Amino acid sequence: MSADRRPPRANPWARYAAVFLGLILLAVAVVCARELWLRNSRSIHWESWVNPIVMTIGNATFQPWMLPAGLGALLLGGFLVWVAVRPRTRTHRAVASEASVWMRPVDIARMLSGAALAVPGVATAASHVSGRSATVSITTGFGDADLSPAVDATLTPLLADLGLDLNLRVRRRPLEEANR
Repeated sequence: MSADRRPPRANPWARYAAVFLGLILLAVAVVCARELWLRNSRSIHWESWVNPIVMTIGNATFQPWMLPAGLGALLLGGFLVWVAVRPRTRTHRAVASEASVWMRPVDIARMLSGAALAVPGVATAASHVSGRSATVSITTGFGDADLSPAVDATLTPLLADLGLDLNLRVRRRPLEEANR
């Protein structure tokens, strides 16, 4: 696949993890700036936020909670590494064209519904595309007329022209189910 035919993909999870971690580090930087300001100021005598934490850590001896906390930190680090290297989700499908054209599954479903509605006698049409299959549900304006073969005959060449290898299934819904 050439460079201009790379598929569009979802945003990486690492982006959100980096933003969250960046906000936490920004808060740490604000606390550090406050501590530096307090140490260098002669007129302000507020209590330090960092000294109690440093003293607690400096005088720490083994406590039973430390092992689960260490395992939690290990799991969090492993999760963050996994988030950084996991592949991004494919969000579009390539359309057979000389230009680089991509369609989302929802766009394909809308196109199928619109083409099914163009078949004479179809009152409503709803589509769903997932994986390698496309399901089109139709209701007819007439009583028992089964227009599934006509809809299938209209949609199959449309999918073939676009180069979308989908298993098409046309199902007929009762008119009462469509009115709900």
